[in-house]
Amino acid sequence: RKDAGQTVRRGEIILQLDNDRLRTSLVEALADVELREFEYAQSMELVRQEAAAEQELRNAKYELARARAKLQDIQSRLEDLAVRAPFSGHMIQSLTELGEWVGQGDGVARLIATDTIRVYSNVPERFVDLLHRGDEVTVFIEALGTDSLSARIVAILAEGFPESHTFPVIVEALNPDGRIRSNMASRTRFKVRQPQSALLVHKDAIVNSVGGTVVYVANGEVVAMRPVKTGMAYQGLVAVEGDLQPGDLVVVRGNERLRDGQAVRIIRKQQ
Repeated sequence: RKDAGQTVRRGEIILQLDNDRLRTSLVEALADVELREFEYAQSMELVRQEAAAEQELRNAKYELARARAKLQDIQSRLEDLAVRAPFSGHMIQSLTELGEWVGQGDGVARLIATDTIRVYSNVPERFVDLLHRGDEVTVFIEALGTDSLSARIVAILAEGFPESHTFPVIVEALNPDGRIRSNMASRTRFKVRQPQSALLVHKDAIVNSVGGTVVYVANGEVVAMRPVKTGMAYQGLVAVEGDLQPGDLVVVRGNERLRDGQAVRIIRKQQ
């Protein structure tokens, strides 16, 4: 049996159970297989000498197969008495004593893995909708000083706490050297992106000239060239920053040949 504080590898036996009835059944099953093998060999010899019918050989063969199947089942059940570690980690607590009866489904040990850690943070509800699975976060472990860890959000729980109006957010980080231990205090820094409004223009209004990126705004019968800085694109529209106002008419056809202050005639307006 493995004791608390010991390191275990995946598949290693952490507790060996015993079952006297099963071991007695094993002795009986071994003897039965030995007997059936003798009877099968004897039947084969009698059939070869034409001193027995084929049916007797078939019956002996069946009884041998049945005995072997029963033996295999008992051996498999005995192997299951060895409780093996489902993953590599550290033994935290043994929940059984020597000679204690263990029922099916009972816990026998507490085992934790520290190669990857999870941090649970309660985030105010007004920020939850701004977080997404896969977002990068930074975790600070108070006991380790100023060292920080890069982590990612792996889950945002759908049910929160009504008293505090917070929702549990789970982040995960690697811990290859095992310095971080279970239940250490931590702080989590989330990168929350606040919603921002943006001015959008049609992608055809963007002109990449020698002097930079510009759009042409129709002001009466002349156009004015306005330098802009482009941002993200969405469904044929592009976010821009510059000397533009909502409602300005920008040229989307023939703007590659325009010059600042050139006279134009508006044929059609599009919203």
